[in-house]
Amino acid sequence: MEMVIGARNVKQLLVLLISGFVVLCLYRSWAYTEKVSYSYHDDKSGKVYNAVEQTMSQYPDTGSENLQGAQRQIKELEKKIKDLEKRIPQRYPDVKYLNYRSRKRILVTGGAGFVGSHLVDRLMMAGHEVIVADNFFTGRKQNVDHWIGHENFELIHHDIVNPLYIEVDEIYHLASPASPPHYMYNPVKTIKTNTVGTINMLGLAKRVGARVLIASTSEVYGDPEVHPQPESYWGHVNPIGPRACYDEGKRVAETLSYAYAKQEKVDVRVARIFNTFGPRMHMNDGRVVSNFILQALKNEPITIYGHGKQTRSFQYVSDLVDGLIALMASNYTLPVNLGNPTEHTIEEFASMINQLVGKSSTIKQVAAVEDDPQRRKPDISRAKKYLGWEPKVPLMAGLRKTVLYFEKEIQRATQEQRNFYRPEERTFSSLQDLK
Repeated sequence: MEMVIGARNVKQLLVLLISGFVVLCLYRSWAYTEKVSYSYHDDKSGKVYNAVEQTMSQYPDTGSENLQGAQRQIKELEKKIKDLEKRIPQRYPDVKYLNYRSRKRILVTGGAGFVGSHLVDRLMMAGHEVIVADNFFTGRKQNVDHWIGHENFELIHHDIVNPLYIEVDEIYHLASPASPPHYMYNPVKTIKTNTVGTINMLGLAKRVGARVLIASTSEVYGDPEVHPQPESYWGHVNPIGPRACYDEGKRVAETLSYAYAKQEKVDVRVARIFNTFGPRMHMNDGRVVSNFILQALKNEPITIYGHGKQTRSFQYVSDLVDGLIALMASNYTLPVNLGNPTEHTIEEFASMINQLVGKSSTIKQVAAVEDDPQRRKPDISRAKKYLGWEPKVPLMAGLRKTVLYFEKEIQRATQEQRNFYRPEERTFSSLQDLK
């Protein structure tokens, strides 16, 4: 704190020096003008004019030069201020203290991504040691850089297709592109991430005796013929369609998890995650929420693929993080749906965002996407019964926060204008303080 206060005093002193320097320059410019005006006041009019002209030539554009010099000095001083600010110890979000018995070492693969970064925030603020492994294909360092340098945090640039040899107590395996444009960009790599990468994480859990949570997806249900979708439903998936690299990759990941559980006694948890939104979403990930918000903010037509009667269920990211942590802490080993059972058509959702943003974007229908699910709604009875979990954040409240984040991201013009989304303070009593 003393260092911070000292830095603030230095900054104030520099500002005072800059102000004094500017005043001095202006005074000098005024002083030269006064000297010329009164030096030859007794001469005849012709001689006065020539004398003034000659005197001014001795000080060509003196005031302008002084102001330019002052501007250069100001820029140099501003640079020095920024250098001093970099030396100030970073102010981290408040972190709870846990003793060595309660504190865990937790690996989060894909921890620099949208969902992963929010999970990292929660685990860090609960007092645990967190290791993030990410190859930054869709994740961004910006999402977690507010923790860099903290003694409880470590960031590893690593692709989990390659083995990772570390010692941990728990593993949240979230690594995988999750939006259609991203996972269809390199379908073979998507399959490898969800198969080979999952094998590596299950192998690590086996070696160190860690509990591992596999982040699966509602896409394992494909284009469902059962509505709403319970965990007992086996799904309706096209194994050779454009989405198959992700859908079938996650289905194999679940199969691998329970094979390791049965054969190697690995302690596994499986979360089937439904549509999630919130701050730190990738701006161009091609999903419904990000597409609609971005188009509405730019006052562009909101594009709907197909007839718009398809349904989706959207949960705010903090609710999902609550569910993931509750599942990890539970003794329930079967797959669990984590999603919002409130269902909306794509048309309704587009109108809601348009109204919230306050623009007059039109709704534009384009050709339907292949294998696009027509209905999507989770049955969360299992999560309610075994985890005591259900979504709490109202849809509109979550959308307001997300729209605000997107607005700031669009307005951002330089790297220095960082769009920082501060981690939300949470109460952990309902989750047994994340033990």
